Amino acid sequence: MTNVFRSLLLVIAGSTQKELARQIKYLKVENQILRSKLPKRITVTLKERNRLVKFAQKLGGKVLRQLTTIVAPSTILGWIRAEKKQKPKKRKRGRPNTPEQIRDLILLTAKENLHQG
Repeated sequence: MTNVFRSLLLVIAGSTQKELARQIKYLKVENQILRSKLPKRITVTLKERNRLVKFAQKLGGKVLRQLTTIVAPSTILGWIRAEKKQKPKKRKRGRPNTPEQIRDLILLTAKENLHQG
């Protein structure tokens, strides 16, 4: 009985993947047509760049080289590398240091008023 369910699941999964592959092929052709109607150079905003990087990171370099058409594949791979290198800034804790001029002024005042108490 479990073999029947297993084979049924394999048939469903296989047909689903074939359908997804057909949809992806269609979208690639549609994108090619739309890009042919756009100007040669497309500028990408920072928000759009971050969005591209977010989804591109999950794909991998080989797939990106085949899919990327808005920017050069090397560009988007560079963006991904730069994104990985960025580390969150550590915030300093505690009171900020006293500026050196103020520190010198306090020491000078203390030296001049040794007997003031």
